[in-house]
Amino acid sequence: MTPEKRRSIIVELLSKASQPVAGSKLASELAVSRQVIVQDVSILRASGKEIIATPRGYMIREHFVLRSYKKTFAVRHNLKQMENELNIIVDAGGKVIDVIVEHPLYGELKGMLMLKSRHDVQKFVERTKTTGSKMLSDVTYGVHLHTVEAESDDIFSHIEADLDRAGYLLKSYN
Repeated sequence: MTPEKRRSIIVELLSKASQPVAGSKLASELAVSRQVIVQDVSILRASGKEIIATPRGYMIREHFVLRSYKKTFAVRHNLKQMENELNIIVDAGGKVIDVIVEHPLYGELKGMLMLKSRHDVQKFVERTKTTGSKMLSDVTYGVHLHTVEAESDDIFSHIEADLDRAGYLLKSYN
C-alpha cells in the first residue's frame, strides 16, 4: 500500500469514527507501526486536515465540535481536585475542549482534552495515574484555563456557579 493510500484510509477511518481512534488501533488496522501513523497524521495536518490528538486518540475536529457557544474559565486546583473540577463541567453539560497554561519560557501551552462525559473524565484521570504524567498546571501552581463548549449560556452559568462554589474559579470570560 502506498503512503498516500494509507493516509487516505486514515482520513476515512477518522471521518467515520464516533469517538477518537487510538494511534495503536490505526497502526494495527493498517499493519504499520505507531510511529508511521504519527508521521502520517503530521503530513495530513500539514496538508490542511484538521486532525487533533486527544488523550484517547486522533479525531477530525469538525466531527466532534458542538455547534455551540465557547467560554474560557480560569481555574486553580491541585491534582486531587482535578477529577471533581472536570466532572463539574461535564455534569452541567459542558465539553472541556482543552487546558491552557502560560509557561514562563515557552508562552502559551495547550493540551487537547475533548472531555464530554464522566466516562471521558474517568479515563483521563486513570491515564494521568498510569502514565505518571504531570499536569500542565503544575508549571503554574495549579492555575490554568479551560476552553469549554456548551449549547447555551445557561449551561455556562451553572458551570461558573458550581466551579465558584467548589473554590476553583478564578475568572470566566468569552
